[in-house]
Amino acid sequence: MRSQLVVTGLDSMHSKTITSPSDSIKKLSVLIHQDGLSFYIYEPSGVVETVSVDFKHSANPVEILQSIEKCFEEEAVLSYAFAKATLIYHHNIFTCVPAAIFKEENAVDYLKYNARILETDIISIDDQLGTLGANTVYIAYENINNYFFDRYGSYEYYHYSSRILQYHSTQLVTTASQVFLDIKKNHFYLTIIKNGRLIAHNLYPHDAIEDILYYTLFTTHHNELDPETMEVVIYDEDKNESLHDLLYTYVRHVKFNTNHSNYIKKLLCV
Repeated sequence: MRSQLVVTGLDSMHSKTITSPSDSIKKLSVLIHQDGLSFYIYEPSGVVETVSVDFKHSANPVEILQSIEKCFEEEAVLSYAFAKATLIYHHNIFTCVPAAIFKEENAVDYLKYNARILETDIISIDDQLGTLGANTVYIAYENINNYFFDRYGSYEYYHYSSRILQYHSTQLVTTASQVFLDIKKNHFYLTIIKNGRLIAHNLYPHDAIEDILYYTLFTTHHNELDPETMEVVIYDEDKNESLHDLLYTYVRHVKFNTNHSNYIKKLLCV
């Protein structure tokens, strides 16, 4: 995670207004990905309001910023004087590096085989991810970071995969092999924890539930997990029963996370 504090003097960007006495305790998390945007407004009790935008096609950073600006112009709930703002990047330009071998000066090298790196790209690092001994290296979009610098002056940003690892580091079961599937619209995160140690963590595309099955079976087999004893937990807002049944055909222990809203709160309400 990188925390940013910038004093720009651009008062015109600070258009926030307090519409009620309780607004000053509200916080904002913005989930940024190439398929859309999600704004989560939350208080200590949990998420109180959301704003979501779906893109018709995979958007580039310029188009994403244009959509963010439009949301702030059109959505009245985004005019609150938030006590805190957080960006969470949710894209495939990241890699997970074991902390034991991680060197910050090699951050570009960790990413260069995953994506084309431009001179203007901001290489960011989320470290100290719970007890799992891993760092996330990823690209933060410079134009979007600058926009939030100007709008809020200070904020924090993370990669979504880092939030997943931090969450699971607090839920460790040291005597079992666990597979966690965080299902999104067009892709999913797959995390394997074996005997309390992080074994694998990656993002995969999917167009059908069979894609999720393939990547899950391939990755678990490659890491020598036994489908008779490993536990697969599905994090899916829609609780797709067809996906559950398909996985259960090949894996003995499959279940849904029982409280998806609480899971999202833990990940996004930083």
